[in-house]
Amino acid sequence: MEQPEDAYANSPCEVKSEENELLATGILAGRYAQELVIRDPRGALSLEHYNRPVKIYLHSATCGGREYMGKVYISTNAFMRVKDIRLLTERERRGCFRLSISLPAAAYRAAEITRAESANRLRRLSYAERLRVEQQLAGGTLTEAELAARVPEPAPILPRGTQVRLLDLSAGGAQFRGKEAFRAQERLVLHLTLQDKPAELTCLVVRDSAACGDGEAFCTGCRFVEVTSAQNNLICTYLLREQSKQIRKSKRV
Repeated sequence: MEQPEDAYANSPCEVKSEENELLATGILAGRYAQELVIRDPRGALSLEHYNRPVKIYLHSATCGGREYMGKVYISTNAFMRVKDIRLLTERERRGCFRLSISLPAAAYRAAEITRAESANRLRRLSYAERLRVEQQLAGGTLTEAELAARVPEPAPILPRGTQVRLLDLSAGGAQFRGKEAFRAQERLVLHLTLQDKPAELTCLVVRDSAACGDGEAFCTGCRFVEVTSAQNNLICTYLLREQSKQIRKSKRV
């Protein structure tokens, strides 16, 4: 069931030209008649001329993405009103919030993580049993420190992962390059840092990895699954800030 525009209130959005040049980012304030109102509390919206055709991309963790076409009616640094809005056709749509980046990350197969967790669980059970036996042999007189000295705790088994570099990132997925190839529908967990915060994002590979243009690595595209509201907010906040940096750089503000 399609969600009404009200469901997207306060959702992050981006404004692009017909050629997909990023013009502005902000928050959807609401829809009034055939207009969308976009605000930026920082007062950092770019100024666009009257009647300029623009694309508007909305994203919500609960409602998903939505893409519109319209024309600029009023443009200030604090808000923008876009008139004559219409939903983009399927052919006109593209992934919203896609940003070209170069960001280090680590990719783990979910199956590898599950195997490591199972092995560590068995190790903990075995370790607990060895502690119990050792305490029995000592007549129950050993302290925790003495037990730890007699029976060293086993080091945890870590899942095997591969270092990758993200080439682009969106609210719905990412593309990365690395030395390892993945198959379509493989479940992965990406470990990366956004806004100085660690993030673990579960994703599915959308198609078999292909050799990158330089032939020295594989390029892999994936879509995020089971994204929490906190993870979605972190991704969108990062994208909005990085997009704003790109806007300022391109306009030399």
